[in-house]
Amino acid sequence: MKDKKGFTLIELAVVIVLVGAFLLVAIPKFNSITEVNIKSASRRLSGTIMYLYSEAIFKKTVYKLAFDIDRGKYWVQVLDGNEFKIPTDDPLLGIKRLPDGVYFKDIITQRSNGKSIKGSGEFILFMPTGFVEPAVIHLETEEGTDYTIATKPYTGGTIVFDRYVDLFQK
Repeated sequence: MKDKKGFTLIELAVVIVLVGAFLLVAIPKFNSITEVNIKSASRRLSGTIMYLYSEAIFKKTVYKLAFDIDRGKYWVQVLDGNEFKIPTDDPLLGIKRLPDGVYFKDIITQRSNGKSIKGSGEFILFMPTGFVEPAVIHLETEEGTDYTIATKPYTGGTIVFDRYVDLFQK
């Protein structure tokens, strides 16, 4: 009797079918991961906006939420004298990065001349009088899923849409 080494055609076919079935189940899960990431990013940004609104009133100071659209980062600055500085006493206010697969599509504020789609010049101001600047932040994923976050100027809350909504139509 010969000792044959290797796989039969049937064994290879079974392995290919099993790998195919695994991929069929796993690929939709990867898409849902980016869906979870964009939901998480919108909740985190909304929470930051509401927190800054409260902090500006409570501490009677001006805050600024600044954005780097190209790098997918945002951070908080506080007015100290005549200059905005990144606060070092609050760990919640450090530089944040959007989750993997989530990007800023555009940001619109009162000051912007249309939609800002690149750069690091956009920001939202939070006043100690209980006013937050009207702004719209559009997030997107690599798969084309869009979320819209809009500030509520007099309550500090946000409105979140699970699609692209053009709220500042000119």
